[in-house]
Amino acid sequence: MSRFRLLTLLSTLLAFATLGSPVRAERALAQTSNRPATGQLQVPAGGVLNLVKELNLSRDQIQRLQQLRKNAQGQNKERRQALQIARQELAQLIQGNGSSAQIRQKRQQVQSLQREIADTNFENTLAIREILTPEQRVKLQQVLEQRRQNRLNSK
Repeated sequence: MSRFRLLTLLSTLLAFATLGSPVRAERALAQTSNRPATGQLQVPAGGVLNLVKELNLSRDQIQRLQQLRKNAQGQNKERRQALQIARQELAQLIQGNGSSAQIRQKRQQVQSLQREIADTNFENTLAIREILTPEQRVKLQQVLEQRRQNRLNSK
């Protein structure tokens, strides 16, 4: 499975988890459909609700996904902020009078933070996998592949 597909899987399920129930999902989708993009995951109208229906997630699964998303948000928020700062500092060192040693050290810090974020995303993907039944995993892959094909065909 490609990294993009894993991140798509994680984003889709974690976005669903924040919505809680199909009724709240419909309300949230109705409220966000007219909002401008803010860089956060924008769920197309019906996307999450259709996923809920297609995967037939139980209340327990929904609650576990919500908890997973809550934990993941905290972990990644701090790392992403640190990564953004480290990237800015690296750019300043490269543009300024930073020594080669300083630049290498900052680059290693950036790479380390990127690796931590990727590792966290991977662990969350594995946790989602454990929440889903084997049948739901297969169905999710089919749905994501179909959505990917639809996006490619619409371009």
